[in-house]
Amino acid sequence: MQGSKKRFEGANELNLESYQTRLEIAPSEVSLIRIREPQPNDQITLKFTLKNESDKGSTLYFPTSQRCEAIIRDSEGKVIYTWSEDYEFAPDAGYSYLNAGEHLNYQITIPYQALRGKIPVGESTITASLVNYPQLRAEMPLRIQP
Repeated sequence: MQGSKKRFEGANELNLESYQTRLEIAPSEVSLIRIREPQPNDQITLKFTLKNESDKGSTLYFPTSQRCEAIIRDSEGKVIYTWSEDYEFAPDAGYSYLNAGEHLNYQITIPYQALRGKIPVGESTITASLVNYPQLRAEMPLRIQP
């Protein structure tokens, strides 16, 4: 029985280095004036892609219904916005199976209104990552104009 358990655990180990991540954001430049007085549809859209570049499929485990996280940091690295703080997630655990060569896409939107009073003028960084796998992340610059 012990040999079977070890073989099972080895088969399900994730090689995180076999995954590639990519982040696209739009817009990548935002006006602080627009953040202070946003229109109803003003938002930053993030598309986070995870690709399995290995030759075998794998299962990703998530402790809640949340799959992705987005964080904005100022130029000094201080966290100024965390996307998940604006939402509640069901406590239900879940799984995603990713075949070899396949990818998963996650889209997150950040309303300008959520950034009002939090984000300074200058360079910031948006990081998107997989919940429960913080090593699987991608970053993009975000420029805040006066």
